This record gives sequence, structure tokens and C-alpha cells, in this order.
Amino acid sequence: MLYEILQMDTIDIVLIIISGAGLIHGILLSTYLIFIKKNQKLSRILIAVMLLLMSIRVGKSVLFNFAEDVDFFVILIGLSMLLALGPLLYFYTASNTTPEYKMRYKKLLHFAPFIIMFAASFFMTEQWFIDHGIFWSFILLAFFYGHFAFYIYRSWHILNQVKPNLNESFTKSQFIVFEWSKYVIIGTFIIWVSYVLNVFERQIPYILGPILYSISVYFLTFKAFRLGALNYNGSVFKENLDNERIFKNIDAIISDQKLYLNSNLTLEDISKSLSLSTHQISNIINEQASMNFNNYINKFRIGEAKKLMKRDLQNRLTISSIAYDVGFNSLSTFNAAFKKFERITPSQYKKSYS
Repeated sequence: MLYEILQMDTIDIVLIIISGAGLIHGILLSTYLIFIKKNQKLSRILIAVMLLLMSIRVGKSVLFNFAEDVDFFVILIGLSMLLALGPLLYFYTASNTTPEYKMRYKKLLHFAPFIIMFAASFFMTEQWFIDHGIFWSFILLAFFYGHFAFYIYRSWHILNQVKPNLNESFTKSQFIVFEWSKYVIIGTFIIWVSYVLNVFERQIPYILGPILYSISVYFLTFKAFRLGALNYNGSVFKENLDNERIFKNIDAIISDQKLYLNSNLTLEDISKSLSLSTHQISNIINEQASMNFNNYINKFRIGEAKKLMKRDLQNRLTISSIAYDVGFNSLSTFNAAFKKFERITPSQYKKSYS
């Protein structure tokens, strides 16, 4: 293999580096998710196994493209992986969008075609395909790709069933799970297209498949860590009602007791009132109000400031005194917060009522 690499031209070397990098990245990421990530969840294990099998499948393609005399057994093993990828994607999407999703033994039947094909790979020979013609080879490939496409469609269907239920009231964590699941399905579809293109090897370079895989897996990794998607699963769709109730309590406590007037108000103060952790309070405010704790409190303060300005018909209150009265520690912070929420300065707002 090393001798064959040394005989390649520059373009081939670049292509094998790109495709090989994606292959190694996929294996390392799946290893991280399985063995390093704490508090394992079913969805995380499913995506890890999916990445691992996909990497093995792409490894076969890289080997087939650049090496000579690849054992026929290796080719069949790589193809059989396609029969596992579809069900894995389907169950991953379901576990990401269904609270308390369980993998029942009955569901393992979806992997029967993969198990059968994997076992058959030890007995089927290249000569058998030569003797029985191209027709049966085409039928077999059509089954592989059709099977994979069917599960991609089923996965997309699951996601479309979740979307109408979210409407405009979905939480931040639900939005993350929904968006991430969408990216995974689209990325998998692109990889499926690259597999299909391999059939047209004479018109389209075979190495295009591994390259598309590498691009897809790097993009998905970027999105996963940017969204923090691997920290969530289907449980976020169960928590919504509880979080809504807790948020209403938070809102009522801050509003009724006018806690926002305290310039030193912290998450700890609110968490003590509700017997919840500061992390829980912060997450619920982020999800339900779509803003962080500081902006959420400032919203109350700005509302109170507007009331004071409307009542101050004789202009006895200065902007500075109003700012401190409603809980701000500085005039500049008040001005910035007011303009952020109202799109005008406090002075302009006050003049409109004077």
C-alpha cells in the first residue's frame, strides 16, 4: 500500500488525505461519544455507532479507489454496512424526538438484513457474481440503496411529525434538537447520494463519495458542538410543560415581589425561593424567555422605568434617578438596555410623554 501511495501523483495524494482525514475524524468522534462522554444516552450511542459504521464503509471506498486487488470480502462487508446505517438513523431520529424512547428487542428486527448480508459476505465470492451476470449485482445494489433511502425518508417523516407540534412555542433545547436532527438527516442524504454516484464510476470519480463524506462529517461536527446538540435528546419534549409551569412561577415571583428593583439580584436569590439550582433556573429562562438572566431582569426594569416616565408629567425625575430607582447600577447600562428593548433612548421616550 505504501509503495502504491508513493507512485501517486499530487492530486491523488491530496484526495486521499482529504478522504482519509474525514475517515479518521469519524472514527475518533464515535470513539469519543462511546467511551469518553459521560452520562451515556441512547441517542448518543446510536449516533456514535452510526458514525463508526459509516467510517468503515468509507474506508472500504478509499481502499477500493487507491489500492489494487482489494479482497472481495472487504467490498461486501462495506456494502453490508449500508443496511445498518438506515435503521440507525431512523432510531436516532426517533430517540431524539420522543421522550423516554426505548429500544425494544422487537426493533432489532430492522437490523436483520444487515446481519444476513454480513454473514453472507463470508461465503459469497466474486466468481459467483461473474457467473450470474451483472443483473444480479444491480439488483443487490438497488436493494442496498433503496433500503437506506427508505429509512432516510422514515426519519424525515418523524421530524415532520414533530414540527407541527412545536408551532411557535418550542423551547431553545427543542429547537436545537430539531435543527440538529434535520442536519443529520440532510448530511446522511448527501452521503447516500455519494454512494449512489459510485454506481456511475465511469462518468463520476469514485473518490467523490469519500470526499463528500468527509465534508459532511466535518460540517456535522461543527454544527453539533456549536449547537451543543449532543447534550440533548428526546427528553426535552417531555420537560416543556414542567418548564412552562416553573417559568410562570419565576415570572410571578419577580413581578409580584418586584425583585428586579434589587440592583444586586442574582440567580441564587431566585433559586432559593423555588428550591431549584441556579443552572435549572438559568436554563428555563433561556428556553422560555429566549434571553439570558440579565436581559430577562432588565426587561422588568425597563417596564418599570417606562411606568415612571409616563407618570412624571412635570419632569421632576431625571433619567439618572429613574435608572437607579428601577435597579440599574449605572446610567450607561440603563441607556444601553433601554435602547435594546425600545429602539429609542430613555430621553426620547420621556420627551414623548412630557
